[in-house]
Amino acid sequence: MSTSIPPDSRFVHRRWWRRLRRWGPWVVALTGVAVMAGAGWLLFATSHFTAENVDVSGVRQLSKHQVRAAADVAADTPLLRLDLDEIHDRVAAVPEVATVEVHRSWPNTVRIVVTERQPVAVVRGSAEWWAMDNQGALFSKSPERPQLPDDVPVLEVAKMSDAAARREVAAVVDALPPDLVARLEGVSAASMDSITLRLRGGRSVLWGSSADSDLKAEVLGVLLAQSRAEVFDVSVPQQPTSAAAGAD
Repeated sequence: MSTSIPPDSRFVHRRWWRRLRRWGPWVVALTGVAVMAGAGWLLFATSHFTAENVDVSGVRQLSKHQVRAAADVAADTPLLRLDLDEIHDRVAAVPEVATVEVHRSWPNTVRIVVTERQPVAVVRGSAEWWAMDNQGALFSKSPERPQLPDDVPVLEVAKMSDAAARREVAAVVDALPPDLVARLEGVSAASMDSITLRLRGGRSVLWGSSADSDLKAEVLGVLLAQSRAEVFDVSVPQQPTSAAAGAD
């Protein structure tokens, strides 16, 4: 009668080690796939990471409600399914918005950071008023003059649709030092190369285009301090002129 001899423990260990080395990578890979599938299910198909809150910051002219309405974030949608570019574009289309950033904030929030346009002038149209920023963009349409500080000048352009002229005027106003802005009552632009400033007290300044605005502002400051003239021409700042009102 034969008697079985138990295998040597070292042999058993080597056999299991060989199997582990053979199947180990597959076990690790399958475990990774299972973990990723579980994470994907958790993020995409459950209510644990859905859009429950829309946090808005950076607004003063607009209300947070207006931004949320423009963003139109679908409630209870998994955060990873949200198209942030579409949300961005919807908010960016609001006239008062200069720039916008949209972020996911785990576990349940969409964060919207808005930078609003800042008015450098108000534009008077035939039946409405607009605010204008330093890029010449129009926003905050109103049937009456927008409630802005008194030192924000009034702009009159030959054509409301003349975006180039608006940009030129915006560049001029943005370049003026505070003391000149305080004297500024209004701006008119027959074209982008023919901008005229109206100062408080009845003085006027032919500015030309926005080119060399810093130099023009410096020259005008000297002329205003030294001359009692009513009409100034700094369109060529190297050769400025001044005259009494109505002079030829």
